[in-house]
Amino acid sequence: MLIVCIPNTYVPERNYIIQTLIYDFLGIDIQIIIEERKDILIKDKGISDKTLRVADILFQTPKSQWFTQDSLPEQPLNIWDTANTLPDDLVVNSKLPIIYGNEINVSGSMKDYIIDNQNEICLGIDIFGSAFFMLTRYEEYVKPDKDQHGRFPATASLAYQEGFLDRPIINKYIEILWWCMKKLWPGLERKKRSFKTIVSHDVDVPFAYIFKGVSQLILSCGGDVLKRKSLAMALSRINLWQKVKRGNYKQDPNYTFDYIMDISERSNIKSAFYFKTACTNTSYDDKYSIDNLYIKQLIRDIYNRGHEIGLHPSYETYQDLEQTKAEFYKLLKVCKEEGIQQEQWGGRQHFLRWKAPTTWRNWRDAGLNYDSTLSYADHAGFRCGVCYEFSVYDLEQRKTLPLIERPLIVMEGSVLGEKYMGLKGQKALEYMHKLKKRCQKFNGDFTLLWHNSSFTQTDNWLMYKSLVQE
Repeated sequence: MLIVCIPNTYVPERNYIIQTLIYDFLGIDIQIIIEERKDILIKDKGISDKTLRVADILFQTPKSQWFTQDSLPEQPLNIWDTANTLPDDLVVNSKLPIIYGNEINVSGSMKDYIIDNQNEICLGIDIFGSAFFMLTRYEEYVKPDKDQHGRFPATASLAYQEGFLDRPIINKYIEILWWCMKKLWPGLERKKRSFKTIVSHDVDVPFAYIFKGVSQLILSCGGDVLKRKSLAMALSRINLWQKVKRGNYKQDPNYTFDYIMDISERSNIKSAFYFKTACTNTSYDDKYSIDNLYIKQLIRDIYNRGHEIGLHPSYETYQDLEQTKAEFYKLLKVCKEEGIQQEQWGGRQHFLRWKAPTTWRNWRDAGLNYDSTLSYADHAGFRCGVCYEFSVYDLEQRKTLPLIERPLIVMEGSVLGEKYMGLKGQKALEYMHKLKKRCQKFNGDFTLLWHNSSFTQTDNWLMYKSLVQE
């Protein structure tokens, strides 16, 4: 067991992040002691002569400046060239941004963020404050930036502005912390982790034709002829529409569910399909009913093949507890009627609309077990700085919530969408694989979202299979 001595300020926040990093992520038992001090002191309960001191910056913020711009990291961030001091297996990219920290003078003009005095190691990185900043989305609570959908954009984030959105920076910090611990206490053992790919599918538009009438068909065919200059496409659309309307719903272009499950099963992966149960904004919610016989049959098929059913709350729910509850209870009701039982229930907000800490609290109060919303719509990457799932923290109520965040690393629309990253072909695939490999390096979770309605091109299937089956 390790003893962690902490200052007597921001105690709930310190308890949360220390518990998350040392116990939850590393799997090491700890005892936290509150003292009058200005740094974090870690020692082994049985070996009192060896200590690890960690800088404490964020939680030294005066109360009057908490949740203000004055508490945010100073930009541009300092960069630590870890090649000078850390072993090769920890370096990889030696240029490490320091979110919060103090340089430590080593000798003369040479500066570093670590001093190793055999029995004591001093770390100048505020690992715990930096992790708290990233995991709780502290900056999103402080900064006013919003896009047209009320979302905090990637471009406003520290990670994007400082060039580390494509790196799980907190995982890197954790490895440095572990290296220091292991050097001081060689007998320590950490939690064993294995890399895994987690795939999910937001069912925004389950069918292209089942819920569309003749007038909508005519409009679509008109677009085929006038905009896309393809009479063949219009005739094919009419043919498929007729088949679907006669009851052959698996001919629908958006019915990709069987193939998705085939791919997952070949890789021993359980896919999660997140369904909508309401329409709160007709401009952004496809109006389908979860009570529809075809939708119920689809849900049963997914469940019977051993995959997961989840919730995809509608556009206007991310700040509305009662609507979130109503939509989740509707899902539970339909699943109960269909004989579907699951140990956990989770999902993702539509359009990735999310607000700290309101949306997390809504999910907790509604009774959901996990959320997987946290990626930026405009840029894929590590919004929370980690590729591990974690318990969430309510910045306003100052407590840990019984809800798990499963950070989303890649949404296909973020990478391929013209309004967002707009990458094509091999460049898109290379970027997504780069993020996956960085999850693999830390034995983390590569969490991938691919909509069932986003397989209209053969290339998309090839990309998806490459990411899932590798």
